[in-house]
Amino acid sequence: MALPPAVRRARFKELAALAILYLLQTINAEMLRRAAGTLDRHLTGTASGRIVADWALLQADHVHPLAMLVCGVWLTGLVLTLLRGVCPPRWSFDALGVWFSLRLLAEYLTINGLIFEGSKVEPGVLLGQIVLYLPYFVVTWGWIFHRLDLVNQEQPGRIVVLSDADPTRGISSFDYYHASISTLLNKGKPTIVGVSRTGRLLVLLYLGMVLGLYALTFARILQLTRALI
Repeated sequence: MALPPAVRRARFKELAALAILYLLQTINAEMLRRAAGTLDRHLTGTASGRIVADWALLQADHVHPLAMLVCGVWLTGLVLTLLRGVCPPRWSFDALGVWFSLRLLAEYLTINGLIFEGSKVEPGVLLGQIVLYLPYFVVTWGWIFHRLDLVNQEQPGRIVVLSDADPTRGISSFDYYHASISTLLNKGKPTIVGVSRTGRLLVLLYLGMVLGLYALTFARILQLTRALI
């Protein structure tokens, strides 16, 4: 089916966001590999350390290479399809978005585990992992809110409401990514409000993860400060 120009632009914008997530995921996996490799070399036989290291190495060395190959081919196929003016099925975008969302949760749990083994990880590696995770975090959540509230909806605002958006000019996909970033930079002050039950649960999960990232960053900075004293 041929794509109208407006729909084609929207698909390319969404594809650009997914491509950014692909690149950020590649960088995050390398930092995860470094942190897990350092932890693996400094293990003293603790069960928790072994579990964290095995989980991180499983993601970085086994799951990630295969997943990035598949996602890379998938993204290339979507680009070529759109360039031909053909409409890819909706699920082809959703499958990538769901995968990146699952990786978001998996890395969040991994970073939480690594913080408890921080003394065995090289200084700066874990903090770097957290810092590089932040862009991936906000873009992924921007895609989630955009997908549920804007795509295939008669009008936006039935799932979530963006408090800093200008309703007179209409809501665009950019507004969801901007709201996700703004909430993180505004120290957790929400610019996204849930309307439906699904929206409230998503916003609650999002804000909980934001607060968790603040706590993780502070804890790691404190660990590095103590190491220098």
